[in-house]
Amino acid sequence: MSSYQSGEIEKFERQIATLTTRLGEAKEAVTQWTEANTSLSLSAAEARAKNQGAGRGLLGGLLGSKFRSAMRAGAAASNATIAKEVAEKRARIVNGKRDAQELVRQLQAELTAAKQQLKGATSGEKAKASAKTAAAKGANDSLALLQKLKEARDAGLLTQDEFEEKRKKLVAAI
Repeated sequence: MSSYQSGEIEKFERQIATLTTRLGEAKEAVTQWTEANTSLSLSAAEARAKNQGAGRGLLGGLLGSKFRSAMRAGAAASNATIAKEVAEKRARIVNGKRDAQELVRQLQAELTAAKQQLKGATSGEKAKASAKTAAAKGANDSLALLQKLKEARDAGLLTQDEFEEKRKKLVAAI
């Protein structure tokens, strides 16, 4: 394997490692945005539940209907503020999650491409090594056949001219 090709393979391997790390981070970001949405929903529900009890209980009974009415109006205003804040935060969460999901898709595509490039680089090296092995095997087979031709000549099965003709063909094939 040449140093250029070895360098290319190492480059692809580093790129794959970097992309894999970044992909993990992007997936974690998607998870965090999902958890932020869940947390927002829970905190908003808790805040609305606190408002729902406003003006009730012993204090509401003692202070009368005007107090209860004022408390309910305050609770309604508070719930409207909560709804507005939740809508704004949810819009930021949706945008953040969408951006993180897009980054995940982009990194997955880059990772697939890098893996294909690595596969191409390593398969090219494997093909070259395989061709060298096949050539060496062919040379060994030719040498073995040449040895058999020599033995056939020595045994009188081939003439010197026949031997030379076949030997030249084998040598040319090597």
